[in-house]
Amino acid sequence: MGRRTEDYIQSRVNSVIGKGTEFEGTIKTSETVRIEGFVKGNIKSEGTLIIGNGGKVDGKIEAANILVGGEVYGELYATEKIEANASGRIYGNIHTKNLIVDENAIFQGTCEMTGREEAESVNAEPAAEE
Repeated sequence: MGRRTEDYIQSRVNSVIGKGTEFEGTIKTSETVRIEGFVKGNIKSEGTLIIGNGGKVDGKIEAANILVGGEVYGELYATEKIEANASGRIYGNIHTKNLIVDENAIFQGTCEMTGREEAESVNAEPAAEE
């Protein structure tokens, strides 16, 4: 992430899981969330999810944008963009419209590049079988 992008996003963060904080469970929000601590569970945001340099997430993530500076273990679904900066570590499969991976970032998994409609349909709940 560039400094200008980082400054813009910082001004829009609504919730923070701070450094030294551990959270287990499901997070659902329509706003931007920044993770500096550890989250074990699923995260669903209509906004942007930021995993800071010291942050760690173990679970499924669904958001419009996902910015990774820390570590993520699990499936990532973004309707707009996934970005891993130089300190970012992604271990799992990603589904997104746009992908940016900085030179020193680590990504181990598969990537499915989709259009917005396709990414949203992948995230939809499956219909109950009769």
